[in-house]
Amino acid sequence: MVLTGSEKRVSKIDTYLNCAEVFAYRSTCIKRKYGAVIVKDDAVISTGYNGAPRGEDNCCDIGRCPRIERGLHQGQGYDVCRAVHAEANALLNCSREQTIGADLYLTGVNPDDNSIHEAKPCPLCARMIIQAGIKNVYLRIGSKENEYKVVAAKDLKWVVE
Repeated sequence: MVLTGSEKRVSKIDTYLNCAEVFAYRSTCIKRKYGAVIVKDDAVISTGYNGAPRGEDNCCDIGRCPRIERGLHQGQGYDVCRAVHAEANALLNCSREQTIGADLYLTGVNPDDNSIHEAKPCPLCARMIIQAGIKNVYLRIGSKENEYKVVAAKDLKWVVE
């Protein structure tokens, strides 16, 4: 979480990334916790975190992760993953009219030590972000002030070649 001294305000970007980090801690994933916040016209319009579909058992409830069991890493095995991703959950709560021109903020957290994991959407989420008309995606890449990168949604990696 990016914090500053009492004389200095946290930037808006770090504030929204902090919000995404807070939602990541609601994640039910035992491999990687992600939180997403969608902002339009300087107002939060939606949030999401990764976890099983509503009413279904989460990995943290059953005590195992199919991706960990198979030794799969970032970008691999999403077809066996039980979770709906944070980005998808945030987008599912909005209409396209709401998301056109909005920005999405994404933070990843390692469950073992709560350290920041360099955030990036998977190709499926990238396709949904582009389709929703999101303008920019802010990805937290470290735990310090201004440790993020901005990617135009149209430039996200949405297909594996």
